[in-house]
Amino acid sequence: MKTFLLITLISALFTGCSSSNAFSQFSLTPEQSKSENSILSSKIHFQNKTVGTVSAVYLNQVLPKIYNENEWFYVSMYTKDSEKDVKFFLNGEKALNVKKLQVENKFSHLLSSVEEWKTYYLVEFKQLGNTLSFIVKNSNASSAPLIYKKED
Repeated sequence: MKTFLLITLISALFTGCSSSNAFSQFSLTPEQSKSENSILSSKIHFQNKTVGTVSAVYLNQVLPKIYNENEWFYVSMYTKDSEKDVKFFLNGEKALNVKKLQVENKFSHLLSSVEEWKTYYLVEFKQLGNTLSFIVKNSNASSAPLIYKKED
């Protein structure tokens, strides 16, 4: 019993003296925090093989003062093959505008990491419902749908 009390007392001293934890070392801006909550990722498949990855940030949720008309996504994508035939769909509708961005761009801070081998896009769709199903297609390959639910 004395051993148990001694271990409990020492544990209480060490944990009680700690004023911070690992999460206190991270400092995210409100935009970055919203982006981390909004980002969804999927693998891109062709004939049951993974040929790439895609991540998308729903900008209407992250930057609502700027992106409040239409549906806007910041997309990070890597495929083993060419990305020249890439097409973006939202609820089955093709994108209105697709702009290929430089690796370092005004949205780079929204992702936790930026890699040279990825391609970045700003994609616009017309407004579509409260549940959004975002899909990337490249030649015969396709991502799984990324499902976003609009906040009321």
